[in-house]
Amino acid sequence: MNMKYLLTLIFLSCIVFLHGQPSFQILFPTPGKNEVGGRIIEDNEGNYLACGSGMNDTEFLLQGMIWKISTTGDTLSKVITFGDSRSVIGYITPIENGNYKAIGWICSDINESYKLMVLELNANLDIICKKEIELPGIQTISNFRMEKHLESYYLFLGDYGLGSNPPNLNDPYFVKLNSNFDTVCTRRYSINGNQQCHQMLFSPDGSQLWLLSEAYFPELVTGCLVQLVIYDTLFNFEGVKTINRIDMMGLSKAKWITDSTFLLAYNNRKYRLTQEEIAITETDSAFLFTDYTLIGAPDTIDYIGFGYTLDFNSSDSIHYVGTKNMIPDFWPRQPSWIRVGMLNRQLEPVYERFYGGDANYRAYSILSTRDGGAFVSATRYDHNQHNNYNDVFFMKLNNQGLVTMSSHPDLCPLLPAVVYPNPAKEMLFVDLSWDKANCSINDMTGRELKQVSLNNGKNSINVANLPPGIYFIVLKGRQNEVFT
Repeated sequence: MNMKYLLTLIFLSCIVFLHGQPSFQILFPTPGKNEVGGRIIEDNEGNYLACGSGMNDTEFLLQGMIWKISTTGDTLSKVITFGDSRSVIGYITPIENGNYKAIGWICSDINESYKLMVLELNANLDIICKKEIELPGIQTISNFRMEKHLESYYLFLGDYGLGSNPPNLNDPYFVKLNSNFDTVCTRRYSINGNQQCHQMLFSPDGSQLWLLSEAYFPELVTGCLVQLVIYDTLFNFEGVKTINRIDMMGLSKAKWITDSTFLLAYNNRKYRLTQEEIAITETDSAFLFTDYTLIGAPDTIDYIGFGYTLDFNSSDSIHYVGTKNMIPDFWPRQPSWIRVGMLNRQLEPVYERFYGGDANYRAYSILSTRDGGAFVSATRYDHNQHNNYNDVFFMKLNNQGLVTMSSHPDLCPLLPAVVYPNPAKEMLFVDLSWDKANCSINDMTGRELKQVSLNNGKNSINVANLPPGIYFIVLKGRQNEVFT
């Protein structure tokens, strides 16, 4: 079989400075400490806050963390420390007095029962007060999901340990808190399997709690399945719907877009383990959808965000985030890119951008900001140094998905185009971030063999008439930018 080998060399495009919406990149370098920042909020003053955890590589002490970034990129980070206790912050929200409530879990010893931790923080993230809530019968918290509905807060906790059924799998453990963060009720189930909650929704009438879950049951040959598990708001079990789609992997995210339908994002697997793409569709609880928007390339694994993949303030401007070239390894030895874009109400692409290539990035969450832009959280692992720790990385994008201010232009650069497959046989595809570009395909001597015009988004080039060989692709933008 004759194949054409297309060699793509990445050129780091310069940062263009524009007036208008503030947009920037923030890296929190912490040598020797592995950090993850998941959930993001925007407070009433326009500040962005994220919460998560960090663990150093010497004492292996897990500690809750909170990051605060102003609209101009000023930063503040806080490690939540209580002696040798381990903790994680999974939820943060502003309250009426201008302070914040942060909720997570705390445990002073691996054999001691876990407790919920509720903190009140001032604008400088100093702790004003702390409350601990007993969790009767819980073992180890391995999954934390919290959402507000009306005046109450609902938590799903994965209860992991020898007492689970079967041992060392996750049983669902629920907590309901009132507006003062006092316990209303708790509930634990033994399910003879493993259940992890990736998204928590409330039914259209508000009477039910819907968990979009990844479930494993030993008696099932197919192993992990996506399920919609239904409880009432006091956590009484009401039913379960197993989604029998062979293309739908376990990690799934959703957000209501009408009174009866929600947007669903999931990892779409085709025919082999190395071919996964991001799929986004609109569906109801029956999950009888046939049409979906695929985002990705067939020669890499493209993964949805691990935290909050979808967000929008207007249904005409739907933001999404994911990872291009997701490497299933703790410490990958290849680069990856943050894949961020916008869809319109018909789930058609408005724009798509790729940031990275200088390190291995994993996208976690995206927040649609009030100015029409977006805020992204991710982790950054320097695969060239192999230091075995992740730094937390944030991006504030304007309404075109661009970063217009940066003091470190070599950090997580914008990739003008993604070219695939490599090698190519008949068709070559170019996902272009620029508005327009001229594309030249040159041989090793620099001789131009083909030239085409490209537009923003996905483009196709027929290369069937080119002889087998190694080629260079040169893109020229309208502002004389060059990408080789």
